[in-house]
Amino acid sequence: MATFVTGKNLEDSVYNIIWEAKSTLLIVSPFIKLDTYFMKLFEHHIGHFDLHIILVFGKNEGNASKSLSKSDFDFFKQFPKISIIYVSNLHAKYFGNERAGVITSINLHDYSFKNNIEFGVYSENGLLGAFSQSSDQQAFRTCLEIADKGEPVFIRRPVFQRPLMSLITGSKKFIKAATLLDNTEYYYLPGGRKSALSKHLPDFEDELDFDQNEGSRPSREQIECADQGYCIRTGIRIPFNPTKPMCDDAYKSWSAYRNSDYKEKYCHKTGQPSHGKTSMRNPILG
Repeated sequence: MATFVTGKNLEDSVYNIIWEAKSTLLIVSPFIKLDTYFMKLFEHHIGHFDLHIILVFGKNEGNASKSLSKSDFDFFKQFPKISIIYVSNLHAKYFGNERAGVITSINLHDYSFKNNIEFGVYSENGLLGAFSQSSDQQAFRTCLEIADKGEPVFIRRPVFQRPLMSLITGSKKFIKAATLLDNTEYYYLPGGRKSALSKHLPDFEDELDFDQNEGSRPSREQIECADQGYCIRTGIRIPFNPTKPMCDDAYKSWSAYRNSDYKEKYCHKTGQPSHGKTSMRNPILG
């Protein structure tokens, strides 16, 4: 159910969305400026390797620091799974996680929270219903589309080591965070940004596998086994990759909601029916 919020209710809605995010934190805000309190909320997620923070900012092509300061940009770079996207004509504002969202007039800016009169519409459980047409669902999907079409500035992903038994248990061990793209400096040059990449957010992996034997010759058996997998939504044959267990069409459908715990139909490794026991987070039957 959607609720009109303003004043402290709006502030608390945004604070809770940031603090309580588990798998996805999507923030769309043309102007971003963090004070100590906002930093404390975000620092709560420093060790949350499965939380994907998607930050979309914009405006001020001639001086990006007016939209997002270099110091705040550097603060966000420490998170293990984050995507920072630039959209030059952005004016919309939205804060959402896998449980709730708020469509609002307020920027992620300390001055706005302390001084401005701002409104918003808050909805809970907006990402849980696959066929929901709630305003929050539509806002979340629209904001993801904006992020997917925008200019990636900084992309960082967690690297996991998967023991042999992980094919059965789904277990993994965090090893490090790897920066896949850092185009920050181009956005803080005198006269404005100088580069726009051809890559977009969907072109980057959600997470990476750590290969202890990188550089050594793999066996034929390793490659052939690794090549065989099944889409967890459609059951069709695809390359085996637990971090990408869906075919392209299924992934496009899933990415509209990005609910990593949504129940799927098949086991990625065997192709057997899973009866809802597999998901993007756990694509292999235990």
